[in-house]
Amino acid sequence: MSTATVRAPAATAIAEDKASAPSRHALLLAVCCTAQFMVILDVSIVNVALPSIRVSLGFAENDLQWIVNAYTIAFAGFLMLGGRAADLIGQRRVFASGLLLFAFASLLGGLAGSQEMLIGARGLQGLGGAIMAPASLSIINSSFAPGAERLRAIGMWGAMNGAGGAAGVLFGGIITQSLGWRWILLINIPIGIAAALVARVAVPERRPQGKQGGFDLGGALTITGGLLALVFGIVRAGVAGWGSAEALGPIVLGITLLSAFFLIEARFASAPLVPLRVLSIKLLRSANLIVFLFSAALFPMWYFLSLYLQLVLKMPPIGAGLAFLPMALTIMACAARSGRLVARYGAGPVLGGGLTLMAFGLAIFGARVAVNGGYVSDLLLPGLLVSVGLGYSVVPSTIAATAGVAPREAGLASGLVNTSRQMGGALGLAVLTSLAFQYTTHLVKVDYRAPLLALTDGFRLAFLLAAALAFIGAVAAFRLIPRVRPGAPAAGPAPVPAAAPASVPASAPASVAPEAAAPLASQATVHPLPLPVSQPAPSARPAPSSGTPVVFPAPAPAAQHATPTPPPHTPTYAPPAVVVFRLGGGQSWPTGGCFTAGGLRG
Repeated sequence: MSTATVRAPAATAIAEDKASAPSRHALLLAVCCTAQFMVILDVSIVNVALPSIRVSLGFAENDLQWIVNAYTIAFAGFLMLGGRAADLIGQRRVFASGLLLFAFASLLGGLAGSQEMLIGARGLQGLGGAIMAPASLSIINSSFAPGAERLRAIGMWGAMNGAGGAAGVLFGGIITQSLGWRWILLINIPIGIAAALVARVAVPERRPQGKQGGFDLGGALTITGGLLALVFGIVRAGVAGWGSAEALGPIVLGITLLSAFFLIEARFASAPLVPLRVLSIKLLRSANLIVFLFSAALFPMWYFLSLYLQLVLKMPPIGAGLAFLPMALTIMACAARSGRLVARYGAGPVLGGGLTLMAFGLAIFGARVAVNGGYVSDLLLPGLLVSVGLGYSVVPSTIAATAGVAPREAGLASGLVNTSRQMGGALGLAVLTSLAFQYTTHLVKVDYRAPLLALTDGFRLAFLLAAALAFIGAVAAFRLIPRVRPGAPAAGPAPVPAAAPASVPASAPASVAPEAAAPLASQATVHPLPLPVSQPAPSARPAPSSGTPVVFPAPAPAAQHATPTPPPHTPTYAPPAVVVFRLGGGQSWPTGGCFTAGGLRG
């Protein structure tokens, strides 16, 4: 019976680690998933508590979004710098430091006595999340063997993105009503400290060998400052108008700083946060665009739905939190299955289908919200549709974003997709909140509509705009993300002889590798040819030129077509074939390696 082996950097080291400490892998995965769950949870956990925070600290209604956006902007701006720190300082040290900083910021937020202190603490929380999130994915990539094992681990990690968003509003409601809004922050302290202690035991320290570059602090400051100024201008536009100096000034400043970021990355940074060459990879660009779009729809949905339940339907915080329980369970169930669907159908169809369901659910929200609406009659069905769509979108988008890059840049790719998620959420929330607030104000002051009716109509507008963003993301997923069907013949030029993969230098870092999309290899058509064990491999492999999976059969023996009968009890090799996927942008996957189908028999 044939088996499958994968040639990948540091595969032997990974196997030895697993054999010596199998239980440590389970503990390692648990602490990494816990960290990612906390990062995403704290984006949405404050949503249900916003009305209580507004009363407690005197926030204006349109300024409440800063409690959410201070976190997401700091997270997005420093995320790439956090990934770079893990590369330079070490995964375990950076991961544990991020957890402790997150816990300390939660303490400051829980004790906040003013609006400024709370917003500052939320920004510091975002910085802690930006430090630990990329480190957690890099730890998983470097600790689990390529193929199905790593896919399952990344699938569980990716499921935390969807589950954290839904569970945030659930836990936020329960904690706010039972203990008070401050405890939605204070509860992170014991969890963060415990996770940091577990990481010291379960996570091995890994540092790249050889000379490394420095920190791109200028890039981090310009992208964070640019995003902050842009969001501030958009928020002010909802109050003063889009043509006012209060709005245009910050928006122009934000665009200028973001332009300076790209200039720094292209011309001045010795070790740029985002090497612009990676943006030439079509699959990477497409996946990040789609993540940006559906995050711009998703983050505002939690925000507006939480406010609608409490301000319009007059639910208490715990009632609003429990209303999200079916959504949280649905997201977790669907996210757990999405990896298998990607393995069978490919990332594009699964992601596109998920975003289509999300768009329909958001559109139904927009059609059904009303002053006299009901949870079961008007919100449960669209909520479940959105949850199914989200569960089937997070994991394939992560797989697509990391599948087309070299192993040494998989950490960069995972950081970039998280940055796109948070930037999309921050900008989407700012834009939709400003438009909804402006529309509500117009209905009250010009049309003399009752405030509660006008507020509901503002929510309706936000849901419909979010549905449009999700639909655009679905169309982009179907058109731009590769579609691979089981058993479909490989398209492209005729197969050419393959060579053994290029050797990996001993100094190459073993921190990350993008085998999350490894199941796609099983969907290619393989044409094996006999290959004796003693036959040397050629020294070079011609580069493919097609845009879909390409299969390179191993060369047949030159002098004969039949393999000699081996002596008794001597194992032989099943006919192998080297499989390489040709991706958009001139890239192949896996980069610098290959999959060898075959194995010992006899």
